[in-house]
Amino acid sequence: MHQVVWITGASSGIGAALVAEYARQGWLVIATARRETLLNQVARSSGFSERISLLPADLTDLEALPSLVDRAWSIHGGIDCCILNAGIGQWGSVAGTTLSVEQRLFALNYWSPIATIKALLPKMERAGFGRIVGISSIASQFGQRKLAAYSASKAALHVYFESLREELYQSPVRVQIISPGSARTQIMQASLTEGGKPLNKSGKAQEQGMDPAKLARAIWRFAQGRGFHAVVAGKDRLALPLHHFFPKIFYRILRRNYARK
Repeated sequence: MHQVVWITGASSGIGAALVAEYARQGWLVIATARRETLLNQVARSSGFSERISLLPADLTDLEALPSLVDRAWSIHGGIDCCILNAGIGQWGSVAGTTLSVEQRLFALNYWSPIATIKALLPKMERAGFGRIVGISSIASQFGQRKLAAYSASKAALHVYFESLREELYQSPVRVQIISPGSARTQIMQASLTEGGKPLNKSGKAQEQGMDPAKLARAIWRFAQGRGFHAVVAGKDRLALPLHHFFPKIFYRILRRNYARK
């Protein structure tokens, strides 16, 4: 019997790669994002379009999320795994970024997955099975200039999942969170600037980042196990022990790199 996965933010980047990977592994995939045209392209390019159901939606419409969860659940009569991947980046100083931009960021990166969990969790608990996987970021582990709101939104999601894990200690529902490093996606191009417009340029970290398909395979493997948190990254994972044990050196390196740009 096929397992069912619901993937949000499925129209590009890591989400699109996850759709292809789960379909390749034989899962029935429900793919959600705002743009149905892009979802269709993702399904066709996967080579397994017959296993993929499209469920386009605006995930920032929090009031509509309970009914969206109902629709997703009804497609195959249940959901074995939900991957909350939808998110948006941000690039701008704290002083220059408008509050409305930061609110937009938190609406998709934090409030949307939380509202989805609140609607989905009771269904999974009644069914006696389920797994909820949050996609955070390595940026959630330390602060950087011009990434304050993005890092904070992902850090908030991470701590929320840690708290939820403790609440579900004896539940049949498992929660996990994954912190990817830089990947070759369009996240920088789509990132919100201080005024809320797309940045429309890539960064060196993204250009040299992990292949999204390789990242998706690593996420799929981790989400079959019992671990809670995984960092899936290349060389940038070295930032974590450096930040933890030698923060002064870590920020000295960051400032030097920033000055070279």
